[in-house]
Amino acid sequence: MKELVFSGACRGIGVSHIIRDCDFTETTGYYRNEYQIHYICEGERFFFISQRGYKMVRGAIAFIDKRQIPTTNVVGGKFHNRLLIELEESWLLSMGEAVGFDLLRFFQDYHGVFLLNEEEQKYMQKNISVLENSVGKEGEFCEAQAKIAVIQMILRVCAGMGVRAPECRFPQEKMMRYMKVHDITDYIVGHCEEISSLDELARLFYIDKSYLSRIFKEVTNFTVNEFINCQRIGKARLLLAETEKTMEEVAKELGYDSLAYFDRVFKKYTDMTPLQYRKMKKKR
Repeated sequence: MKELVFSGACRGIGVSHIIRDCDFTETTGYYRNEYQIHYICEGERFFFISQRGYKMVRGAIAFIDKRQIPTTNVVGGKFHNRLLIELEESWLLSMGEAVGFDLLRFFQDYHGVFLLNEEEQKYMQKNISVLENSVGKEGEFCEAQAKIAVIQMILRVCAGMGVRAPECRFPQEKMMRYMKVHDITDYIVGHCEEISSLDELARLFYIDKSYLSRIFKEVTNFTVNEFINCQRIGKARLLLAETEKTMEEVAKELGYDSLAYFDRVFKKYTDMTPLQYRKMKKKR
């Protein structure tokens, strides 16, 4: 059973509030590969990063760095009532400049799970109410309220709200599968330009490609090809921002035979073309 309590979006922010009585592999949200905040109102989920696992219960909040999404997963639990806030990088950059606070650095430093006490949970519930009463409603005032609520959550954690969740031990089979995928993601991160096919990756790790596809999707919520493209586009951003290489040179260096295909993939993951991205970086 899945109950959608609330779903809405405004410029740069997507919010979804869902109650589920079991775990689902499909996701409900507005963006892919963006910064995220998960909050557990009731029930439980499990947060994995690298080879560590954490139990999320009522009052747990997780901040997920966009650059660590592929090696991070929030799964499991027989029942959970959770709020998901998704934040576009461009919005975080502009908001950070406006308030004089590095919001991208915040997600880097606070990536992980925090547990809130009863008083802090009441504060969080108030912010959730503001979000659900503001996001997607007409009028600039409503949109401003929603964005202020998100910033307040972040600033309260910076000010000391919540404590880091302790690491938990999980069943051997689950952790072995997770660690296998982690090894594969590590390899892709370092060799994304060289990988030509799923068959090649499966042979390298002595694993059936169908099984590899299944467990990779279960653990990361990405297909293998999506993950490879995410890593390539991440490197493309650096090349476009820090070098004078042409678009053709960047595409070829990253393993794209077609410049047109590179353009399409880049736009899919950044909402802009490589040329637009380079111009934006130069202005800054």
